[in-house]
This record gives sequence, structure tokens and C-alpha cells, in this order.
Amino acid sequence: MRRCPQGMPMAENPENKQRWYALRVTYGREMLVKGYLDGIGVESYIPMHFARRTYGERTRKVWEPLIHNLLFICTSAVRLKEIKASTTLPIRYIMDRETKAPTVIPDNQMRDFMAVVATRNEHVEIVAPQDVDLTGGDAVRVTGGVFAGIEGRYIRHKGHSKVAVAIKDIATALTAYVPLRYIEKINQQILLPTHTQSAQR
Repeated sequence: MRRCPQGMPMAENPENKQRWYALRVTYGREMLVKGYLDGIGVESYIPMHFARRTYGERTRKVWEPLIHNLLFICTSAVRLKEIKASTTLPIRYIMDRETKAPTVIPDNQMRDFMAVVATRNEHVEIVAPQDVDLTGGDAVRVTGGVFAGIEGRYIRHKGHSKVAVAIKDIATALTAYVPLRYIEKINQQILLPTHTQSAQR
């Protein structure tokens, strides 16, 4: 998956460095906000999937967000403040309790999170952090199948072995079943979610 552009050199103001952030978007208007960001040339991401919806007697596959009211944006801290100050769209920061600043998402977490969703596997889930226990899961890399290359925690969820990719304590992407033969334990530290505050204006 493409990395978030890193922006200014380290010697420059770190507030100008491109990073991934998560925003809460109220009233299910995440697609409206994404359209606005696209229009001003700012990269954003909404995890999407095909869902079956029934309209009267007809069932259709609809391309829609996997999780509502959440949007990821790749920009600098300076630009993020400018965007929020210049629009009346319903967006809120998700704040980091320790830094008291908008939560920064590590590039590797976003890469693997996006890679899980990009498979368009119907068994992929995105769940709230409290709905899955990562503490006993080994840090692993998937070596085969549609999820090859993804790194996360190998866990049991609803009776199935899956790899979980956590975006701090904002959301966790779960693969479909991954057999043990496709699992390689790794020494790299896969960060468990850190506590963040509720979304704030």
C-alpha cells in the first residue's frame, strides 16, 4: 500500500510532517467530508466494502463504509488545524490522552489496516477495540493467501484464527480465517492500542 508522503525533512518543523490522523464525522457524513477533502487536494481514506441491502423485494450489493462516522486523513498538523478551522463540516479530532494532541497513526498500522480492507474479502470485519482481546495474540506476519505480507496479532475471534490489525484504540481490522501454515512469528513490536480520549472539537 502507498505510504503517507512524509513531507518536510526532519530538520524542519515537525508540525509540517505528513502523518495519518483519524477524524470522527457526525451524522454519517463521512463521504461528504471525503468529497470536500478530495476537492482541496488532501488525501483521505474511508474503509469500504460491498454489503447486501434489501429494497422492497430486491436485494442489491451496495458499496458503503465498513464503519460509519470515521475517516482517516493524511496531512500535516498545521494543515489539519487549517482544515478544521475553515469548514463547517461536522468533523472532530480523536485526541491522544498522553500528548493532548490529535492522535497520530503510525504508517505501518495504516498500511496493514488498508491492506486488510483492500482484499474485499466478505469475512473481513472492523470492530471496536473493546470487542476484541489482543493481549494474548502473537506478533505475526502472514506469508501466504490474500492477506500475505500483513502484520498484526494472531488471535481467536468467534472461534476462528484471524490476524488483527489495530489502529491504536480507534478501530481494529480482522482478516478472514488464516491457517497456521501461513503464519510466521516476528520479533517486531506490533503496538497494542493505546488509550485515547473521546473525539473532541
